[in-house]
Amino acid sequence: MPVRPRLEEALPGWASASLAVCPWVVVRRAPHPSGLIPIGVRGPDRWQRHAALVPSHAVTHTVPPEDLRARRPADRRLAVTLSAVASLLADEPEGRPGDGGLVWGPTGGVGFELATGRVVTHSGSDLDLLVRTPHRLDRARAARLATAFAALPARVDCQLDTPLGGIALADWARPDGPVMVRTDHGPELVDDPWALA
Repeated sequence: MPVRPRLEEALPGWASASLAVCPWVVVRRAPHPSGLIPIGVRGPDRWQRHAALVPSHAVTHTVPPEDLRARRPADRRLAVTLSAVASLLADEPEGRPGDGGLVWGPTGGVGFELATGRVVTHSGSDLDLLVRTPHRLDRARAARLATAFAALPARVDCQLDTPLGGIALADWARPDGPVMVRTDHGPELVDDPWALA
C-alpha cells in the first residue's frame, strides 16, 4: 500500500530514500495501538527491511494479494512458478459449497513487485503466497499442496490466513502437533488455528 511520507517514527536513511523512490509499504502482523497500522519498508537490498507504524489515515491505496494473482513477475522462473501455483490452486475447492475455490495471492517480493511495478525480485527469489482459509484446511490436503509446491522451479513459502492468524503451510502439513500462529498480538502456539478464540 502506498503511504504519505509521514510515519510515526524516524526512519533509517535508506528507508527514507526507498520511500522517496517508491512510496509503498507492506502490512505486517504485529501488536499496534488503535489508529496505527504496522508496516514494513523495503529497501533495495535483502537486509534493508524496517518495521514501523503508520497512521491509518496516511494510507492512500491498498492492494490485497488476491488482486495480484493474474499478474506475472519479471523473472521467468518466478513467473512459471506463479502460473503453476495458479493451476494447482484452481483445482482446489475452498471446502464449502458455493464459496468458489481458494482465495490466494502472492506476497513478499513478488507481491511488492506486482503491486508497485518496481522490480525487486531476482533469480534466487522465493515466491511467497497467502492462501485465505476461513474454513479448516485438512492436514492431508495441506501436505498434498506442500508436496506439489516443492516440485516447482522456485521455492514457494506459503502462509495460510486462518481465523486466529497466519500459519505456515509447511507447519500445518505435518501429520499432527501444534503450530505457531502469527497474530496481531504476537506469535502463539495452538493446536487448532480455526478454533474460535
